[in-house]
Amino acid sequence: MRTMGYDLDLNVRTLSIKEDNIFDYMSGYNCIYLDSGRSCIKVICQLFKNKEVLVPSYSCISVISGFTNGVKPVFYAVHDDFTIDLEDLESKITSNTGAIYITNYFGHLLTDEAAAEILRLKEKYGLLVIEDNTQSLFSGDLKVGDYALCSIRKWFPVPDGGVIYSKNSLDVFDVKGFVKDSKQCDKLYPQTLKSMVIKGLVDYPVSKIADLFAVVEQELDEYANNGEIFLMSDFTRFVYTCNSVPDMIKTRQENERYLRSLIKSPYLRNALPHLEDNECPFNMPMYCTCRDEMWQYLVDNFEIYPSVLWRTHLYDEVNTIGCTAKMGREILSLPIDQRYTKEDMENMAEAVNSFKL
Repeated sequence: MRTMGYDLDLNVRTLSIKEDNIFDYMSGYNCIYLDSGRSCIKVICQLFKNKEVLVPSYSCISVISGFTNGVKPVFYAVHDDFTIDLEDLESKITSNTGAIYITNYFGHLLTDEAAAEILRLKEKYGLLVIEDNTQSLFSGDLKVGDYALCSIRKWFPVPDGGVIYSKNSLDVFDVKGFVKDSKQCDKLYPQTLKSMVIKGLVDYPVSKIADLFAVVEQELDEYANNGEIFLMSDFTRFVYTCNSVPDMIKTRQENERYLRSLIKSPYLRNALPHLEDNECPFNMPMYCTCRDEMWQYLVDNFEIYPSVLWRTHLYDEVNTIGCTAKMGREILSLPIDQRYTKEDMENMAEAVNSFKL
């Protein structure tokens, strides 16, 4: 069985221009391409300086720390199936609220009923709506957002990349003076090393590659925290042109459906009821009451590294709100992305099903 999970590796041998790339996919929107999703949040904060923004309690720490320009995040509850607690959301609206921040989780978009309620609140209170589609960019059009953002680097083997997009004009954002910065490409080193290890070109411990990714991510986090915002790097833009969006969507959909049919572990239950036929999964989230034990078992015995998104039970800002702590403790996300084949899904299911306390 080969190593699975963690960041995507970059195989420079296979790079070739694809017509159906991300820029073609986004051609129906006005777009600003930046270095990260966090930079996108910082720019969007220009719209509601010194205001409160309502943010789901189940959020990445990078989202929570991304609010600047005096913007204060106020957290609302999310149910354990990732639907919004609409009653709690409305109760948090005050005269100082500037926007509602919506997250579409794991490839699943807001239902039409929830979208209608968000639009009602938007009109009633005169608010902006921001959609975070980092996990759901490829599942369809915007549901309710005046503006949307995505950390698209999470989907492809690239060192950086985020986008703000909308049908509305983006002239409201001041991006004058933003520059490209090559430091964002430091992630290329572990990405290319991982590809070489997988192909047997170098002898390097697989477990140490994860440490390299962690070091680079920490350095980039510190870099981002200094307040600077950068444009997408030229090399990243090139790599994006070498990835077919339809092929990526098709592979993820097929892998997720097949893996779901194979998982028989009594310790796991689906975190999402289902995905619509047109929705593209980010990965496959499962609830596991012994999550950390299963994660360690898969790492130690099979070199499978499921994602943990996110450890919100450790965030003092949100861990007492709704189901946030439960979600942070129990969600385990199995990798189903375009790197993997049907055989990989079979091997992963066998490994998962073999776990016993």
